[in-house]
Amino acid sequence: MNKTIKTIYFLIIMTQANLTQADVEISKYVTKNGVEILYTKSENIPMIDIKITFDAGSNKDGELKGLSMLTHSLLDEGTSKMNSEAIASAFESTGAIFSTSVNKDKSSVSLRSLADKKYLEPSVKMLLKILSDSVFPKSEVILQKERTLSSISEDKSDPSEVSSNLFFKEIYGNYAYGFPSIGSEESIEKIKRKDIINFYKENINSSNASIAIVSSLSKKDIINLSEKISKSLSFSSPKKNGLNNFQKNNKKKYIFKKFNSEQAHIYIGGQSIKRGSKNHLPLYVGNYIFGGSGFSARLMKELRVKRGLTYGVYSYIYPMKNIGPFVVGIETKAEQAQESVRLIHKMLKEFHANGPTDKELTHAKEAIINGFPLRIDSNQDILNYLSMINYYDLPINYLNTFIDKISKITKKDILRAFKEEIDVNNLITLVVGNEKAKK
Repeated sequence: MNKTIKTIYFLIIMTQANLTQADVEISKYVTKNGVEILYTKSENIPMIDIKITFDAGSNKDGELKGLSMLTHSLLDEGTSKMNSEAIASAFESTGAIFSTSVNKDKSSVSLRSLADKKYLEPSVKMLLKILSDSVFPKSEVILQKERTLSSISEDKSDPSEVSSNLFFKEIYGNYAYGFPSIGSEESIEKIKRKDIINFYKENINSSNASIAIVSSLSKKDIINLSEKISKSLSFSSPKKNGLNNFQKNNKKKYIFKKFNSEQAHIYIGGQSIKRGSKNHLPLYVGNYIFGGSGFSARLMKELRVKRGLTYGVYSYIYPMKNIGPFVVGIETKAEQAQESVRLIHKMLKEFHANGPTDKELTHAKEAIINGFPLRIDSNQDILNYLSMINYYDLPINYLNTFIDKISKITKKDILRAFKEEIDVNNLITLVVGNEKAKK
């Protein structure tokens, strides 16, 4: 990286700490071929962050589990005129950062670059080539498959990965959410280069794309950039993900999986809500109190502080495009596993019946509201929110109304939301550990 780029990055680091305002002015634009753009202007730093989100997560893998993640990991490994080294060098010469990600719902291609045209134009040019002209060289496909297989093999020796994968499988069965995004050894072995090319053509296109941009550029420049990105994407009719008929169907079940580990890994939970549900924020505040706020949460106070059963216990609600999970997680000594399980179930039922105390609710709302500016204090944070708002079709004023909505949540709201969405009598309980952790 040359001296000029280093100097600009230093200035960026020095000024990022000042980005603490809660108001984010979001604008919307639709390109000529129908791609929705959400963007906001950030004057503080001379950077641009671009995130192109596709409805192409592992929910689009079909029978070839891991196909989306494998495809995205290979996007920058070669175009018709450039190999992986040349692509990497192109980004390195401008100080730009290219990245991809895949989860169960969606995938994304991101670019972070200096906003100066000298650096931005070649960075964007390289991005457009990747989006329109990735060729997935056979040698790179073989190498990436080997890396993926190695990662899957390593995961088999990690009790936390084993627990998480098994837990999602028990919750979702044969629906796409029930499979790890990375795939399995069997499915990765089956994937051919032609499958990757077909996935790229069918899913990395304008029909299922949305774009988020945070930058210091003018509105005119952002629109011109958006049109370039949109134009680089081919069009293909979007593929159905097979989850449209997914119905909530919680069933009580206890699973013990033997694993040679001194620590027992425990997951308790079930299906909860979709992203955009009216019960999302009441559940968010309620879960913050129950297990989502670290040492101030009930779970941590009871299981760690009072009883010394664990170093860490938590809960979360993760809304997705289809029904996401509610999860309680804990690691504890194997001989303390069943005591922990009984206590968590007891606490869940008590919270479900009575909700939080007035003191807990006041403290939680104050903490969430006071901490909110820190959640949008960088371009990257704002970019991720814009991408989420766009992909899940949330209100464009989501960020600017968040604090007001949190402030109005009542104990009654939390009790109603938990009773409607969390069936505490029909949850999956998974314990992974040695024989001492067994019932």
